[in-house]
Amino acid sequence: MTKEKANPQSPEEMAKAAQEAAVKAAMEQAQSMFGNIPGFQMPGGMEEQLMAQMGAGMPDMAAVQAQQEAMLKAAGIDPETVAQAGRQNMAYAQQMMQGMMDGTLGEELSSSDAMAQMMDAFGSDGWTINKADDGKLDTAQLRLLAFGAPMLVYNDENVDSIDCPEEDVESIRSTIESWWNVTDRESTLEIVKWLLEEGHHAEADEALEKVRKRGIENISQEERDDEESKIGDVCLIAESMEENGWCPGGKMPGSVIAWDLVRLVNLGRWAYLCGYVSESEMWQIMQAAADTALEHFSSWEEYGMSFVMGRGVWHGDPDDSETAYEIVSLLLEDDESPWKKSNFNIG
Repeated sequence: MTKEKANPQSPEEMAKAAQEAAVKAAMEQAQSMFGNIPGFQMPGGMEEQLMAQMGAGMPDMAAVQAQQEAMLKAAGIDPETVAQAGRQNMAYAQQMMQGMMDGTLGEELSSSDAMAQMMDAFGSDGWTINKADDGKLDTAQLRLLAFGAPMLVYNDENVDSIDCPEEDVESIRSTIESWWNVTDRESTLEIVKWLLEEGHHAEADEALEKVRKRGIENISQEERDDEESKIGDVCLIAESMEENGWCPGGKMPGSVIAWDLVRLVNLGRWAYLCGYVSESEMWQIMQAAADTALEHFSSWEEYGMSFVMGRGVWHGDPDDSETAYEIVSLLLEDDESPWKKSNFNIG
């Protein structure tokens, strides 16, 4: 096996390396949205196809761009927004490099304006709560949709609407088929059942129960390294959450099922938009998520922290928990949040 060059020098090598990184980032973005559920497969051999093109020489740039834009749209992300952010980051990186070369970087960073510019360039604005304010949903419907709010915020979608641009529906249909194996009403209901009864929470909750009973300090390294269980991931995320003071009342969540319930609400909406279930069935799916949440939690805070832990344990990465925590904190604190406007306990 030949060793890849760590620092490509020619323009062709630099372009190829950039495209490989872009493809990898797009794949990771999509998987972070949908997770590895039964029937998971890479969409249409997309990554293999693109990498094969790169191996043969310069890739088909138009094809790469089209594939990436389709995936971003399916995740509710505007490709132009991503491109603009990339251009801003590149421009600022070039500015910083020039400052390093001419010795003015220290002076520039000491300027409050420069610091503000740097923070803006790298996305310090954080997450936002978007609303359609079209009054189409009643109070009960808004409450049900609120159980899927973390993903709506993550996807930069409206938290008070089940609609989406018509041109995005085909991308959603293609994506949930490729990543979730959902193509019709039957397959939709199969995944609904799986998320409620098993999902990613069943194995994680079993490990979480052991950790809660015995205490993290009593879990051996051998148990943590056991790839057949989720104990290692649970310990990793639990320690991170405790260190950051993210646990309500100092108590670890009793279940990570909120990670599956948030996705369940959004699956119901996507299936409805694709024409796989009726609007009535969509609300029934969301109601099932809400009812299940009430069986495990007593507040939006508890539900949110379960989502934080579940997302982190699913991927075994504290960074995923941090992203989820930022979104959950926004939903718990912002006056425009559906969590601030809806009563968790009223069915």
